[in-house]
Amino acid sequence: MKTGIYARLAAYGRRHLWPAFSLALFFNFLYGASTGFVPLVIRYLFDDILPSSDRDRLYMAPVVIVVVILLRAVSQYLGSYLTECVGQSITADLRHDLAERVLGLPQSYVDRNPSTVLVSRVLTDVTLVKTGIVDGFSSVFKDGLTLTVLVSVAFYQDWFLSLIAFILFPVAIAPILNSSKKVRRHSSQGQLSLARLASFLQESVVGLRVVKIFGMQAYELERFDEENQSVLRAALKTTRAKLANQPLMEILGAMGFSAVLVYGGENVIAGTRTTGNFFAFLTSLYLCYAPFKGIARSNSTLQQGVSAAKDLFGILDTQPDPQETAQPCELRGVSQGVKAAHVCFGYDDERVIDDLNLEVPCGRTVALVGSSGGGKSTIIDLFCRFYDPCSGVISIDGVDLRDLSLQSLRRLISVVDQNTFLFNDTVASNIAYGLATASADQIEQAARAANAHDFISQLPDGYATVIGENGTMLSGGQRQRIAVARALIKNAPILFLDEATSALDSASEQVVQQALDRLMANRTTLVVAHRLSTVVNADCICVISAGRVVESGSHAELLARGGCYADLFLTQFASAEAGSPG
Repeated sequence: MKTGIYARLAAYGRRHLWPAFSLALFFNFLYGASTGFVPLVIRYLFDDILPSSDRDRLYMAPVVIVVVILLRAVSQYLGSYLTECVGQSITADLRHDLAERVLGLPQSYVDRNPSTVLVSRVLTDVTLVKTGIVDGFSSVFKDGLTLTVLVSVAFYQDWFLSLIAFILFPVAIAPILNSSKKVRRHSSQGQLSLARLASFLQESVVGLRVVKIFGMQAYELERFDEENQSVLRAALKTTRAKLANQPLMEILGAMGFSAVLVYGGENVIAGTRTTGNFFAFLTSLYLCYAPFKGIARSNSTLQQGVSAAKDLFGILDTQPDPQETAQPCELRGVSQGVKAAHVCFGYDDERVIDDLNLEVPCGRTVALVGSSGGGKSTIIDLFCRFYDPCSGVISIDGVDLRDLSLQSLRRLISVVDQNTFLFNDTVASNIAYGLATASADQIEQAARAANAHDFISQLPDGYATVIGENGTMLSGGQRQRIAVARALIKNAPILFLDEATSALDSASEQVVQQALDRLMANRTTLVVAHRLSTVVNADCICVISAGRVVESGSHAELLARGGCYADLFLTQFASAEAGSPG
């Protein structure tokens, strides 16, 4: 699995292989190679220049050293900058692909996963991938190259001393690999806890009015603290796993350095080794420890990136649902209507729709009524193809929805429901959301038809007023009228209304209902309603119970039968009478 993650990330890197990534590797190579020059200069100084009393070469040595250091500095800057460019570019590409996949995720996936978890994946986890894998790989490459050069120089100077110095380091390989597994595991747990923490915080902020009214600040803070402690524990476990190898590295380094110091010092005293040769070797050995420890640290960072990448690719590998056929059909309009034939559907093991037979003829209005939980809203979800039925067929003009392209299907549909969602944008942008090319005149005409122009004109900036998150600056009735205007300007031939006025007071309901009546004119309309008074004029009323049609007909016909609809109507009428002033 880990190999697959590296391969997939490498595919993102190949997009930037030339020139940025190639040049980054080149300058990192120069930086690492130049490091090995330092001990050779020291050896040359002590063994050749000083004993010969050659002042010309002595004065030339600082010039060479400055040039080398300047080369190292420039190489380090350019290598780091180009690596960052590649890293940020990969981050942007990955974030784009994730956003594209999130917008196409199955509705069932979105329903099961809090939105903040997905947002956290796109924002936080992508950054972890960049920091962990791109920066980690760069550090491992740069430190690895530096270490290779320095070890080569050390063996070039004295292979026996090099064996003494480095013979213990393979002992550290097993603990490093073990800590890598722990870092991946704890990092994954920490990222999930952090996403849940963001979810708790978002709920508290969005539902702050409810929290305050019910005095639940302490409860929400307790929930937050519980998850916050989970994040803390995961972070500390990750840190312990990352730092576990450092003492071992220090001990091995000290043991190797001490052995070299004793053995090499004896050689110098005995006259079998020059002071310059010994000092140059000690310099090589000292310079080796920093990149060796750097590789160990970078490996831990790399494992955090691998953990985050695994979660991200899990989202990218989630297949769109429903999926289109290989050659989907296109429909430009509706001439016959929408029909469901023997449709069954359930969430997991719970059957919601059971042998549904329903037809909405072209240009007619069909209303769905019945008790809550009967499956009315699910029927609209199926007609919008947010889900596919387990069995049976839903069709438009006789064409199975599964044979239609999703773009063609959604182009034919407008929806206004009780939970109107508006964007934190201007009024005009929200109205024109279904028609990006809409002119100011078209937007205003749609607003007038939706009974929204008057209140929009009174807003601080009129149609240019930013209405806040989900339209918080507007009342419920105003939000619904914006939604109606949005549906009007899209001008789709099929309209679904899902309890569009259920959350409104009587005055707002009347205004919105007038706008809905204009919207429904000459459209194929399916209405889900709780208030039966809003659907008495429908061409056909269907009573839904346990996911199937148990009764259908006009308002007058259903009342005359004295069945389920008549009972519902009389119950609501009696409740309205009881609630009216005497």
